Amino acid sequence: MELELRKATLSDIEILAEMNRQLIEDEGSMNPMTLDELKQRMYEWLETSYNADFLILNQETAGYALYHFKQNQYEQNIQGVYLRQYFIGRKFRKLGLGLKGIKLLKEHRFKDVNSIEIDVLESNTTGMNFWGRAGFKPYYTNMRMKI
Repeated sequence: MELELRKATLSDIEILAEMNRQLIEDEGSMNPMTLDELKQRMYEWLETSYNADFLILNQETAGYALYHFKQNQYEQNIQGVYLRQYFIGRKFRKLGLGLKGIKLLKEHRFKDVNSIEIDVLESNTTGMNFWGRAGFKPYYTNMRMKI
């Protein structure tokens, strides 16, 4: 049961958008985008500065990661990565694949970076717990007021 990475391309937009839709549901996001809108957004991201990798287990797509590299705003010689989306499909959960996928990304895609940034919805306690187990620590809190 070996997990591997496979680079996603523009021909994978439909699969990525569907998994993104599931991620939005699972994390409890208020994102109202339709599947077609998610496809368009994913296309634009991949056409510009984002990279995507599938997490493949036994030739099945178990999940994906969407990320882009960025310079540290305080030290220009330090490169980081912003991991915008990370998703493990529902039938592949509770197998340790999430942590294995992060390890693979660090070893193969993020080996030249000094930090990985993520955003997690405060209400997504499952996600918060996962990211804590993966070694992430809170850095700042973004607060909102609905009016």
